Amino acid sequence: MKIALLGATGNVGSRTLAEAVSAGHEVVAYVRRPEAVPSGPGVTVVKGELDDGPALTRALEGSEVLIVAVTGSMRDTSFTQRMYPTVVKAAKDAGVARLVVVSVFGAGDTADKAFGIAKLVYRTVLRGFLSDKAKSESLVVESGLEWALVYPVNLKDAPVRAEWTAVPLDRVAKVPGMPTLPFGNVAKTLVDLAGGRGGSGQRILVTTADGWKSV
Repeated sequence: MKIALLGATGNVGSRTLAEAVSAGHEVVAYVRRPEAVPSGPGVTVVKGELDDGPALTRALEGSEVLIVAVTGSMRDTSFTQRMYPTVVKAAKDAGVARLVVVSVFGAGDTADKAFGIAKLVYRTVLRGFLSDKAKSESLVVESGLEWALVYPVNLKDAPVRAEWTAVPLDRVAKVPGMPTLPFGNVAKTLVDLAGGRGGSGQRILVTTADGWKSV
């Protein structure tokens, strides 16, 4: 499968690139800094800016899936609202069939599923950052493309866990405490979803094996 990837130089995106190639996929990485992307078989690197719609459209042509692993700075409270319209249009114009988009747990109504201090942080310290995500995700849902929105819990640089959970949010009642997961586990989930392994038209929580309580 040919997968286009935005965010290939980031914590999640770089691991997604490696995971997709390891799984036998061909990856097109659209990035500002091509020199920061490891070269190798199965990887095509295209230099470009996210706000350059025509260039992005050309880069996406021929890809079956687009993984968006770009979340922006926590200080930028309008990043995805600026980015998503261009990305969604480029994907449609290029004939991409499926979007797999990384959001953040705590965005929008997902904060209602958090406990105690986590919910307080989401609604105060991170309010602007998370509000930006929530306001822009409707563009993905209403795009007319097949889509999956992914909401990871707190992330860290650590070896991939053998066990973790990727579960539809409508099956989640609460996320206790502040579960933390390695970046690589999210990458594995994204590649699985890109390959069509469930998640179509769903919002997916990615957390530790015991980091959620069912409805």
